[in-house]
Amino acid sequence: MTNSIQSTDYSATVEACTNAVRQDINTVNKWQTAGDKVRAFFGTETAMLEVKAQFIADAILPAIDKRHAKALNTELPRKNSKEFNALDAGQRETWEYVYQAKKDARSTCDTYFSRIVGYAFPKDKKESESVDLKTKLQTQIADMIKKCQKADDVSFHISSVIEGLDATLKALNSDKALTITVK
Repeated sequence: MTNSIQSTDYSATVEACTNAVRQDINTVNKWQTAGDKVRAFFGTETAMLEVKAQFIADAILPAIDKRHAKALNTELPRKNSKEFNALDAGQRETWEYVYQAKKDARSTCDTYFSRIVGYAFPKDKKESESVDLKTKLQTQIADMIKKCQKADDVSFHISSVIEGLDATLKALNSDKALTITVK
């Protein structure tokens, strides 16, 4: 143990923990209040999802670290485009750094958006448990296909993966057994 930890008295430790718990409770209350307002305004999760990008721009971006907004506003040439291929090694390194910053910013925004949706439109535990395996798989595979279609920089043959996922989805929707050949 360091001296600063040893020199802290018990009452200061208890006070710090009490404050942390109190702030956590206040934070949860704020999330619940925000969720209530979102539910009252949008009415349905579908209505909110339709304006996701605008909602993120209006409600989330102003509240998060400014570096995320800066990253999202930075224009980058598409990977392997004529402009990208004209970049030297240093510029490509900068491009990679900015590209990662944009991915991090999108991920941060999506995390907050999902949290708001979760508070506004909480999933009923029994409802989510009652979904059968087939439906869960169909949803997950469809999501994977969408992610693959949007992916820019992958280290695998994306069309083959999409074909395989699509074949799996068709097999789930069929009453007949389907043989999938992986090349």
